[in-house]
Amino acid sequence: MNKMFAFMRESQTARFFIPAGLILIIFGIVVFVITLNNQNYIKIEATVTNVEETQETNVDDDGTNTTTVYNATVNYTVGGKEYTQTLDNVSKCKIGDKMDIYYNPKDPNQITQSKSLILPIVIIVAGVASLTGGIISAVNAVKRHTKMKEQERKWSNE
Repeated sequence: MNKMFAFMRESQTARFFIPAGLILIIFGIVVFVITLNNQNYIKIEATVTNVEETQETNVDDDGTNTTTVYNATVNYTVGGKEYTQTLDNVSKCKIGDKMDIYYNPKDPNQITQSKSLILPIVIIVAGVASLTGGIISAVNAVKRHTKMKEQERKWSNE
């Protein structure tokens, strides 16, 4: 049983990084597909008509940390028709500010703030790096475990 615990201890890094890498890769692919579907969205300027400011409080090792989150209601016009939508987690803004948004030409009610593929690619690369590190760690753990078993056999034969 001690051998099993030793192997589990040796492989704990791999047991963390392999699932974390897989989760990051899957999440990155989902975000990539969503962002890819937004590539045909058209850029337009919207006007901020309302801003809701909320405080999010997090408690960490350093104490209480408060973050301000802004949700903005924006108006924009497509084909002579005016639309109003709310964007969550926007940068600090005030009523009357102009901001660039992207709308779906098939359904102007669907908007986004960004069409950039950089974030999903970074998430996928981080996932691949984590998965690779986990696999290398697992291989090293197996090598160490095998070496330990060989050493034990050698000692028992002496």
